[in-house]
Amino acid sequence: MSMDFAPLRMTLRDGRSATIREIRPDDADAFRTALERLSADTLHSRFFSSIRPTPAMIERAVRTDAERERALVAVTGEAATPTIAGGGRCISAEDRESGEFAVMVADEWRGAGLASGIMKALIRDARARGLKCMKGYVLAENRSMLDLARRLGFAVGASGEGPAVKLVSLDLGSTA
Repeated sequence: MSMDFAPLRMTLRDGRSATIREIRPDDADAFRTALERLSADTLHSRFFSSIRPTPAMIERAVRTDAERERALVAVTGEAATPTIAGGGRCISAEDRESGEFAVMVADEWRGAGLASGIMKALIRDARARGLKCMKGYVLAENRSMLDLARRLGFAVGASGEGPAVKLVSLDLGSTA
């Protein structure tokens, strides 16, 4: 059961603004450009390895399974071609009770509150879609994401992937 996501305009801590909205197929070029501009550290934090975007990866990212996932992008500027400053997604498990999220913010937008805005939007949307739990895998060295997860009410624990990866989980019945 797909539900529309209403775009959310936010003003960041540094005064810049962004609009969080669903990703669309016509975002493919902007998404590719955003990934290509990321530092190796940022790519590693999100994908746990150094990747280079492939056409198949871009296509998969912009054409979501509307029944099982929500993919959001934070776009900036008023130009006809958006600049993607960050994004996130939450994919429902087969049981439709839990969802796994991932978030990424462009290097020049880090520390401004964009990840927090994306996470809050994903949490609200997961609740609206009836999910009971949201979880994500975070590198143990990614202190800023672990701190954000804790501030939003996520429990941080071992992941089963070894000490380098933490599992963060949020009971969506609680208020965050």
